[in-house]
Amino acid sequence: MIGQQIGKYLIHEKLGAGGMADVYRAEDVDLGRQVALKILPPEFARDEERVARFRKEVQAAAHLQHPNVVTLFEFGQADDLYFYSMELLPGGDLKTRMRLATVPPADALRITASIASALDFAHQQGVVHRDVKPENILFDAEGRAVLTDLGIARLAGSGTRMTGTGMSVGTPHYMSPEQARGHEVDGRSDIYSLGVVLYEMLTGRVPFDAQDSFAVAYKHITEAPEPLPSTVGKLQPLLDGMLAKNPDDRFASAGEVVRAIE
Repeated sequence: MIGQQIGKYLIHEKLGAGGMADVYRAEDVDLGRQVALKILPPEFARDEERVARFRKEVQAAAHLQHPNVVTLFEFGQADDLYFYSMELLPGGDLKTRMRLATVPPADALRITASIASALDFAHQQGVVHRDVKPENILFDAEGRAVLTDLGIARLAGSGTRMTGTGMSVGTPHYMSPEQARGHEVDGRSDIYSLGVVLYEMLTGRVPFDAQDSFAVAYKHITEAPEPLPSTVGKLQPLLDGMLAKNPDDRFASAGEVVRAIE
């Protein structure tokens, strides 16, 4: 794939692999612009359900113009490949940042507020992300946190599940209790997932871990996370409002999370 041209995009390097698409650094040869190009593998492109999911990703992301949401440039198809281009974010992802160093509490709150702002905007447009996790939080050249990978987002209230198997969509360690149960979710599920991310930034670990994904999901449903250490104990009420098991007991909106942090 490296050195190959797809449509008007020249592939330079692979940036990462996701659950259903790979991401490359590419050059828009018409504009001379560096972009991130997300490509559905050829074998997936022959799967009508996967192609439909990819189209939903583009539709959900295309109209979300917000400083903390990745900017989508173009959707296209070349031969048997489906792809879209988006802004290239050179600051890496939060997962890598946490692996390399501890995130100071002030930075953790700043990142959480930025992503909550992005989620609040998306929710107001009827879009639920459904997979908020550190790998989907990137940083631009100025260090601003940006939400990306709306690969399993869907239009809220569309009535269309993103899997035909009855399985929940999301990443087990960051999945809300209602998502783990396979129930319909709304924006409050994203708030829970962001709460898990905040907990991980503050403690260096996720609140629930186990040897398999089903055990992790069960803990989300039944167990309470360990309290924050005393050094950041003053943030416990904020976290409790994000990680409540019952959605009705959480912050009612991501905007409320932003205001609580401020």
